[in-house]
Amino acid sequence: MGAPGYESWFVSARDPGSPRALWIRHTRHRPRQGPESAALWCTVIDRDLGKRPAVLKQVFSAFPPETAAGPGQFRGQAAMGEHSAHWDLAITGRQPPLRPLRPPVLYRAPLPRTKLAAVVPDGQVTGMLQVDGREVSVSGWRGTAGHNWGSEHADSWVWLHAADFGAAPEAWLELVLARIRVGPAQSPWTAMGALGLGGERIALGGLGRRSRVDARPGHLAADVYAPGTRLRLSVALAEDDRVAVAYADPRGGTRAVTHAALVSVELIMQRPGNRELTLTSSRAAYEYGARQPVPGIVPESLREG
Repeated sequence: MGAPGYESWFVSARDPGSPRALWIRHTRHRPRQGPESAALWCTVIDRDLGKRPAVLKQVFSAFPPETAAGPGQFRGQAAMGEHSAHWDLAITGRQPPLRPLRPPVLYRAPLPRTKLAAVVPDGQVTGMLQVDGREVSVSGWRGTAGHNWGSEHADSWVWLHAADFGAAPEAWLELVLARIRVGPAQSPWTAMGALGLGGERIALGGLGRRSRVDARPGHLAADVYAPGTRLRLSVALAEDDRVAVAYADPRGGTRAVTHAALVSVELIMQRPGNRELTLTSSRAAYEYGARQPVPGIVPESLREG
C-alpha cells in the first residue's frame, strides 16, 4: 500500500443460542502525510452481562508477526489501558465470495474510491476469544468475513449483515448502501449486495439502480431493487447496543461511525406473481458512517490509525 489508502479485514458473528456477538477488525492506514500504521480492534456484546459494549483498539507501526486475517482465520491480540483481548478464530463457509460492486469494472475504476468484498458472505465462526481474561465460548457462531480497501472512505454508508431468519434459517443478507462525493456533489444512495434465499443468490442494487434510504445511527428504512424484486427492509436497535468510533481517512479527517454487532432486521420481499414474503431476524449487524459528526453521539477516545 504505497499511495495514501487503507485496508480492512473484519469478522462479524453472532451466537445462535444467546444474545452475544463479536466484531473484530484488522486495519492498515497510510495517510497522505505521516507514517503507515496498523490497528487491531475488538468489540464483544453480551446482553446477559448487562454491560454496554466497548471497543478495544491497539495501534502498531506494523502488524505483530503472529497476527493473521483472511477468509479462513483471524488471529491477534490487543491491549488498551487495563483492558485486553486475544482471539484465534476459524471461519468456514460454503458460499463463494461476494464482490458486490456492479458492474465489475468498478473494481478497476477510480470511483468509487472504496472497494469491498464479502470473502465469506455466510459462514460459521469457531475458536478462542478472551476479553479481560474472561473466556468467551465461540462455537458455530453465524457470521461473515469481509475485506475493504481504497484511497478514501465513502461520504456516508450503511453496512448490514443478517442471517438466522426464522422462516428461512438458511437465508442470509449482505448489503452496503453508500453515497460518495464527486467533486462538490454527493451521489444518491446506491445499494450493493445480495440476498441468499432457497439456494438462489439474488443480486441487489448496482450502479444506476436508485434506492430509497432513510439511514441514521439508530434506524434504517430502505427500499432496495433487483430485476423483478423489491426488498423493503428496516433495522431496529437500542442505543446501548452500539459503539461510536472514528475511522481515519487517508485523505485527511475522519468519518463518524456507529456499529452495532447485534440488531433486529425485517425484510419484506415482493416479486411479480409471488405473494409477499416477510423475514425477520434478531441476528444482524448494522454499521452507519458519515463525514459529518452526529449530534449527541461522541466517539470513544481511541488512538488514531
